[in-house]
Order: sequence, then C-alpha cells, then structure tokens
Amino acid sequence: MDGRKYGVSRRPGFLLAEALAVLFLVSLTAAIAFPALWDYEEKRELDLAAETLASAIREVQVLSKNDTGRYGNTTNVYHFYCLPDGEGRAYYYTRRGVSEIRPKGRLPSSVRLAGKLELTFRKNYAGEGNTYSTVLTTRDGKYRKEITVAVYTGRVRVN
Repeated sequence: MDGRKYGVSRRPGFLLAEALAVLFLVSLTAAIAFPALWDYEEKRELDLAAETLASAIREVQVLSKNDTGRYGNTTNVYHFYCLPDGEGRAYYYTRRGVSEIRPKGRLPSSVRLAGKLELTFRKNYAGEGNTYSTVLTTRDGKYRKEITVAVYTGRVRVN
C-alpha cells in the first residue's frame, strides 16, 4: 500500500502554515509568561535581600551577647549600619570600636534602600539607635519589604 487509501495521501513534514501557527502560539505564550516571570524574579530577589539583611542584624546581636571583652562594657558595643551608596545600591557593615568586622556586604542592584539603618548592640541590652526600621523596595517601587528591630527585645521582623 502506498498510503493513498480512500483518497488520503501521506506527506512528510509540516506545511508552512502549520509551522507558522505553532511559532505564533509559542511566541504568544512567551510574551504572556515573560513579564510574570520577571515580576516573580524581582519579588524573590527582594525577599532574599530582606532576609539577608535581617540575618546580618541577628548575627550582630549574637556577637554582642557572646562577647567576653576584658574591658567591660566599653568594648562590647557593636554598631550595625545599612546605608545607601551613591549609585542607588545599599550596603551594610558592622563596627566594633574602630574596626570593621563581619557581617558586611551589598544588597543586589535591583533593591533600593529607603533611608538608613543605624543600630547599636551591647551584651546586656538588645539595641539602641536613631532608626529602628528601614524599607527595601524594588527598582520600580512595585514591591516593598520593611525590616523592623524591636527596641527592648531586639527581635528582627520582616514585613
């Protein structure tokens, strides 16, 4: 049999119209899915940056509580800063006395910092400072996360 039974012939491959229809459907699906994927990526990067910053604050709290300095409470002071740089990015660092120690780092370039965060931690006191909260936003301001440090308990919360 040659495939012409009942007037139907076999043909190899696709027709040009079929290939164009499939290509159109694939490109339409990609055009719809790409912005949603981009938004998910921005939101996930903001979540990760907020948790990284909260984790760094908690690490400074643990360092201050576990410090066994020889000179009493004068050297048991840890200062944590999260500041915007001139390029719109944010960086954080920790100081003990005049030396800069870990944790320190930069937040991703797609995350913006509204204001600044300056905290002081001691062994017997959870924290003090001029600012107790800061807001992280995406570059376009569509998503935001607020990081708050409780004054007396030192609890760090990401909203």
